[in-house]
Amino acid sequence: MVVITSNKRFGLTSHVMAGALLMHIILLPILYINISNTFSNSAEEQFIGNAREISGLLGDMISVSNMTEDESRLSSFMDYALLSGEILFIEIVDQQGNVIRSQEITSITSKDFIEDVNIGDHGDNVYFMSIPLNISFDGFQHNTLKLGFDETIVMEKLAAVNQRSIAILGIYSVGMLILMGFFTKVITKPLRTLRDWSRDVAKGETDYEINIDTKIKEVNSLSHDLEKMRKSLVELAERMHYKAMHDELTGLPNRTLNDDRLDQAVTRAARENISFAVLLLDLDRFKDINDTLGHGVGDEVLRIVAARLNTVIRESDTISRIGGDEFCAIIEGTERVVAENIALKLANAIEPPFQINGHTLQVGTSIGIAVFPVDGMTPELLIQHADVAMYEAKYKGLKVASYHEDMNKHRFEDMQLSIELKDGINTGQFEAVFQPKIDLTTNRPCGCELLSQWSHPRFGIISPEKFIPLAERENLVGKLTLMLFAQNAVQLKSIIEKYTEFQVSINISPLNLLDTTLLDELKGIIIDTDFPISKLAIEVTENAIMKNPLRSARILEEFAKAGVQVSVDDFGTGYSSLSYLQKFPIHELKIDKSFVIGLHDKSNNYPIVNATIAMAHDLGMTVVAEGVEELHVLKLLEKLGCDHVQGHYFSKSMVYEGLSKWLEDFDMSTYRQV
Repeated sequence: MVVITSNKRFGLTSHVMAGALLMHIILLPILYINISNTFSNSAEEQFIGNAREISGLLGDMISVSNMTEDESRLSSFMDYALLSGEILFIEIVDQQGNVIRSQEITSITSKDFIEDVNIGDHGDNVYFMSIPLNISFDGFQHNTLKLGFDETIVMEKLAAVNQRSIAILGIYSVGMLILMGFFTKVITKPLRTLRDWSRDVAKGETDYEINIDTKIKEVNSLSHDLEKMRKSLVELAERMHYKAMHDELTGLPNRTLNDDRLDQAVTRAARENISFAVLLLDLDRFKDINDTLGHGVGDEVLRIVAARLNTVIRESDTISRIGGDEFCAIIEGTERVVAENIALKLANAIEPPFQINGHTLQVGTSIGIAVFPVDGMTPELLIQHADVAMYEAKYKGLKVASYHEDMNKHRFEDMQLSIELKDGINTGQFEAVFQPKIDLTTNRPCGCELLSQWSHPRFGIISPEKFIPLAERENLVGKLTLMLFAQNAVQLKSIIEKYTEFQVSINISPLNLLDTTLLDELKGIIIDTDFPISKLAIEVTENAIMKNPLRSARILEEFAKAGVQVSVDDFGTGYSSLSYLQKFPIHELKIDKSFVIGLHDKSNNYPIVNATIAMAHDLGMTVVAEGVEELHVLKLLEKLGCDHVQGHYFSKSMVYEGLSKWLEDFDMSTYRQV
């Protein structure tokens, strides 16, 4: 299909003038013809009527006066008729057509006589007509009177009328066109103004008000409507600009506006030779809340956090949401010490618990600080270095960390390890290691904790303290734990068959704890390897349980029903109490090594350890002390009634072969020697 288009455009005036011209071209000839015909018919009727009247009068006079008897008198009468000027020809003929008498004042003869019906017939300027004449002449009673009337006067009048009609209609047409052009201009002038305004609006120029003063009601209405549209466009543009520059959820500036203000801060600080700080905040435990309770609760958490941050930040500063749970603060005119104090205030403002949909929730934050110009002189470097510092704070469990150059090296290594982590799991670079537990009642090994180590091809053995945080961030801890348990379940089963009191513990990360498929996957491994489920225990941290107590209780109950033992690891580092933990199906409590290392009866930790052991026993829980490294600590724990111990005093983590040999060679008496 071929489409032909034209780029020609005509204005309203052109269209109106063209339409008027076309209308007059069509109507004026019709009007002219009607006027001409009307006058012509009227003049013709009048002329013919007058001719007939004169003819009848002449015939009567000839008949009554019996002029046929006096030829001289008849000739004089006929001459008299010609002298009137209206009659050009007069003739009397008999029934045979013979001319009896004939008179004319021109060269018209009887041969020219052709009776006319209408004026102008035959083109001779003479209107010929005949009437019967009842006179006796040469023996004939009935004769005919023929007359020729002058048509010239009538024709001239008709011509004059036609000329005047043409002139009048022409003047009318020109006047109408001028008048229409004037009114069209009156209409198009405000319309052109509106057109120019609309073009300006299309270019984004909406600052000035449109106000057309005209008596044309429709144009005024259009002007008012367009002004309303302009105001709506201005409001819409403002809303769109606000939306483009602000986070819809929290109302804080978004990354785009944050980048713009950071650019301005760098320019201003460089010009005025002053400092300012960039703070990057990443929420702790937010992902767990979002994944567990849903995005609706997660969104409400972000709104609460944003409101709290706004109460601390100064009006001259900027707090923005630049990512999912990431915020950025630009602190104007501050050195590092002041920036660190403000960062601590922000962190403390976020920490208090809050209620959402009946859930008591709490989030923390890790904040990285970079200061202009010491830590960078461009927005990109400041953000990058603040991010490095924030990662360092998160990695070390700090609320606030300021950037220094050594962090880059650690960050680069961590980035490399994060990239290589998944590949290391898939290619078998990880192997299981085991740390045994000793029963102080039987003085025999009663189990082991399954741990992992990374045999990196370039860096050698990497400890769990280094790669576990990376694995948690990449959500790979669960995959790694299940893989190592599946690989060693058969061998561990052989140890359990030999040492009937032996139990294997595996660590469950906070994300895996809330994963409803974890128990099913463990059951699958147990079925495939025929591992005794009653000899399996899961270790979950106190903080992991307390993130979502209700859901944790339901999931742990499922493990307990399946026969899996539940152990609380790192007890004492969180915010829970033993009275609260009794609501969970907990079989074992592990006192964190930070309370055990260096323990003596005069230390500050002694009452805590003593009370924990006593209360746990009252609640029917077994107590394990981690981090036993000295004999006097072992003896003190025995005295306090601790059930099980583990630590480097007995053995560091071992691969399976080392564990098997250690169990065969174990003799508690060797560990009691001073």
